[in-house]
Amino acid sequence: MSTIQTAISSQRFNRLMFGLGAAVLAAGILVFVFKLAGGSDKTSFAQQPGFHPTLPARSTPLKNANGVIVKTFQQLEPEVRSTIRTFLATAVARKNLGASWAVIAPSMKAGYTYKRWKNAKALPVIPYPISNVENTTYNLDYASTKEILVDMGLTAKKALKIRPARFRLGLVPVGKGAHKRWLVDYWMPLWTPQLPVN
Repeated sequence: MSTIQTAISSQRFNRLMFGLGAAVLAAGILVFVFKLAGGSDKTSFAQQPGFHPTLPARSTPLKNANGVIVKTFQQLEPEVRSTIRTFLATAVARKNLGASWAVIAPSMKAGYTYKRWKNAKALPVIPYPISNVENTTYNLDYASTKEILVDMGLTAKKALKIRPARFRLGLVPVGKGAHKRWLVDYWMPLWTPQLPVN
């Protein structure tokens, strides 16, 4: 037997070849995983020519007609509070949907006509069978000249056996000057942890 044949048939050479093969396989698997995990999105995040970073427009605290900075729900203008109650009593409660059209921002009712909204079986508004809008608890979360956020606790009729829920409602100003109105453009439930039952 020649020296080369002896070297190839030795256990040491076989272990070396096995280790080398395992290393090549591992490297191939890693390259495959990184290519696969990298995704197919080749979007560049490099700065575009002519780009100049700017800060968002500064918001200023909202003041009511009396010139007082709004810090509570009761300090909001009556028209804003009426808009919120109308939204809850119509779109959220799924009653008289036509009346809700006037209090919802264009961004929320995009793709709908008045007729389609009024007769819709499904809307981009999460429903909740509110027992009484006047007994709802309202807490102002944030109020600026650009946005109002209100948190509220809703309850249903006891016969429905639906647990109370918390929601956040957002309003934005639409129009200018005398035509400016605050309209609902956000409505989502707030997560609340379940209380233990004894």
